Amino acid sequence: MANIRKIQRNGQLMNFYLVDANFLANKFIPYGRVTNNNERIRVMRSQDWWLEIEAQLEQDKAVVYVPDLCIAEAFKVLAKKYYQDHYFRNPAEYKFSRDRLIDFIHMPPKVLRAFGRRVSVHDISTSRDIIIAVDRFFEIFFKHGLSASVIDLIILATAKYMIDFFKIPMKQIHIVTLDNSLWRGTRKIPDIPTAFNPNISRELAQKIFI
Repeated sequence: MANIRKIQRNGQLMNFYLVDANFLANKFIPYGRVTNNNERIRVMRSQDWWLEIEAQLEQDKAVVYVPDLCIAEAFKVLAKKYYQDHYFRNPAEYKFSRDRLIDFIHMPPKVLRAFGRRVSVHDISTSRDIIIAVDRFFEIFFKHGLSASVIDLIILATAKYMIDFFKIPMKQIHIVTLDNSLWRGTRKIPDIPTAFNPNISRELAQKIFI
């Protein structure tokens, strides 16, 4: 088995997290009312990761990046948990979680204009460069018999965009996904970082963060 990457809590270098929709949405789901046992474990493990990431954000040791389409998908996940799975007890509780998601990803204009502002969460627009890069990843996934949605591959294309255009070193980018196929696919692509899956036993928060 290949060595498992670790993430330093208080290292010299910044950590840049690129997260998918389900991992983002799980931050705001009340795990105590998730009736499916496997899903409840997945939500709890995601929130363990978020506790680590939040601590780094507070210390200005990390930045979170979310593709804009993943943000839209995260709202869809919360809606499904309310209208279909009934994990929120009432409209007010559902609204509270939605508002928390909005607050997490949105920064008021006044704060953006402030001197010395610190932006901890960035949305990344799906630009032409990112869209074009998706085609390359379709080829890799199909050749290895892996399934992937367009949004999954946009995450990978966004990671490559961050390396090429933002000049962020690959070792400092941490893709976090709950999609097993996407997680496996990153291991077939040498020029993007291998993803983390918080729901995999060897990648639990307590085993990855040092």
